[in-house]
Amino acid sequence: MTSVPGSARRGMKHLGPIIEERRKHLGKAWAEKPNDFLSWLMDDPQGSQSSVRDLTLRILTLNFAAIHTSANSFTQALYNLAVHPQYIEPLREEVESIVGKDGWSKGALVKMRKVDSFLKESQRTDGIGAVTLSRKAMKDFTFSDGTVLPQGTIIGAASQAIHLDNRIYDNAGTFDPFRFADMRDADGEGTKHSFVSTNPEYLPFGYGKHACPGRFFAANELKTMLAHVLLTYDIKLEDNATRPRSWHIGGTIAAHPTAKVMFRKRAY
Repeated sequence: MTSVPGSARRGMKHLGPIIEERRKHLGKAWAEKPNDFLSWLMDDPQGSQSSVRDLTLRILTLNFAAIHTSANSFTQALYNLAVHPQYIEPLREEVESIVGKDGWSKGALVKMRKVDSFLKESQRTDGIGAVTLSRKAMKDFTFSDGTVLPQGTIIGAASQAIHLDNRIYDNAGTFDPFRFADMRDADGEGTKHSFVSTNPEYLPFGYGKHACPGRFFAANELKTMLAHVLLTYDIKLEDNATRPRSWHIGGTIAAHPTAKVMFRKRAY
């Protein structure tokens, strides 16, 4: 009925020897100790007593959260790139210029403001959820305006409505790939409108102290992939095709799963 048990067994086969090796060093000084999520789990007094299966399931859960969100966001960006081919060349010029000077480095990715803006705008118009910041009231709570949340109430922020609000974004329903790059230039702010910046008007990564801690890695990952596609391929939708509509399932927004994007090796 489900492939999860088989996937867990495959994960245990891979992680089991790694976990057992690290257990030999628990409580000891270890100069070569990896600084990763598995180590953090095992350092916890409860985590150090967890079985190989428990630790494997936690790693797989983290992988799931990290992979499907990035995959969905990148798919939406590809659809936007394919339906707006006029933006391929300015994006490509930016990547070529920066990589030519700085190589494929973290510093180079920071300088790719148009690529950064393109991905941020894709998440604004076609994010991964219509609702975010979901919270459950663990006790009765009263807001400053007198609104009362009884214990057990689940609430969330209407992120899609915010992102498509013309009072917040000019022509909010229009995909403007360099919207945030232009805002950065106008404000003279290097990071305020960057892909990973959060504020009450931009919520794909959440907000506040529980904002997505992996957004910095995700941004570098997505920018690297988009830059590679730009330098390597010409892409477009099939003839007469329109922008694939996203699927809305409850509060989730998913990139259309069967739409086709055509790739052709770039001619230099």
